[in-house]
Amino acid sequence: MFKLKQAYSDSGSGLGYQIGSYIMMRALEKRTGLKWGVDKNQFLALRHTFKDLPIHVIKEPKDIIRDSNIDYKTVVFDDEYGFNSIAEKLQDDTIIDTYPTVRNFVPSGDNGDLFLECKNELVFRDDIVEKCQKFIEPFGKDVISMHVRRGDFKNPQNGMFVCGTDYYENALAELPDNIPVLIFTNDKDSVIRDTSLISKDPSRFTFITDLYNDNELINCDLGQELDRRVDISGECLFEYKTALSKIVKEEIGQDLDGDRLIQEMSKKIRELHPKYKSKIKSNIYNHSLDFCLMTMCNHYVMANSTYGLWAVELGRPIKEWTSVIYPMYWLQGHVGTEQVLQAIKSDLGDFNQTGYFAASLVDRPFYKPMANPDPRAFEVI
Repeated sequence: MFKLKQAYSDSGSGLGYQIGSYIMMRALEKRTGLKWGVDKNQFLALRHTFKDLPIHVIKEPKDIIRDSNIDYKTVVFDDEYGFNSIAEKLQDDTIIDTYPTVRNFVPSGDNGDLFLECKNELVFRDDIVEKCQKFIEPFGKDVISMHVRRGDFKNPQNGMFVCGTDYYENALAELPDNIPVLIFTNDKDSVIRDTSLISKDPSRFTFITDLYNDNELINCDLGQELDRRVDISGECLFEYKTALSKIVKEEIGQDLDGDRLIQEMSKKIRELHPKYKSKIKSNIYNHSLDFCLMTMCNHYVMANSTYGLWAVELGRPIKEWTSVIYPMYWLQGHVGTEQVLQAIKSDLGDFNQTGYFAASLVDRPFYKPMANPDPRAFEVI
């Protein structure tokens, strides 16, 4: 059995990362014949979103005990090491430590197109599809998905470009101007307050807030805080249970024993709005619903985010009736240190960094790169 050392960082470890990891690990499993194992708390965003995934989850007590006795060896692979090289070196009882970059996916056309095989295994849960279809039908055939990635990206230490209003205005100018625009974001409060994004024609735009409640925020502070924590970073493992336990520990104390923690969490659950109780019981998350709805659009304005990149890839990228605008600049570089914070770059000139990193996913006739200068470079502090 082999595993992946899953990242749970402040940035870049959510559903997009987990989809890329799934493609990589399943392709390795198919290529090598070794079994890929997943601990019970791994890949939760992925497993909450898609149904019937052929993943071996180690969750039964006897299997957990057996697995704990295996002497796994951790092997580090560079982010650009490449799928073929990883497959050649992979052995049983190994934990892979790498990031699922595009170069670490299986090459298209290889061995009966393993990439396509693995991608086709990603089938949305029926209840998620039903909610998204019900919501998008009134908008008609042509809809633009506009993904605004903020939140954790605004922290310079995460090393990412932030796409500003100019990028989104220029991108929309390349698309039909008479069709609706759905705005998706992981930082809902901040982005909804940013009226510059919709100032030219507010009637075109719809912010996606809570699709579980017909795109109306549920009037429940605790529930909204749970959603915020789940959506904003990986510290809560992208699940309600962990987010709720963190809230309880922050309010009462970190040294609660297991029984007391469960009691206090149960009290908190009783405080929730009935709609949130239903949402949590159904195990449905905003990141799952938003992602599914993004795939149902047929024009895309992407952010520099693997979440949005995969939404386009799993959606409807058909040349005859699809347009995709993507940002040229992806990474600032991890510029922050404890001693000094380097200047934020405005841009990378003519360099299409996204095209360089993800050529196999964006080098298509109906994908268009666009400069996305970082507005933080112009801020006066």
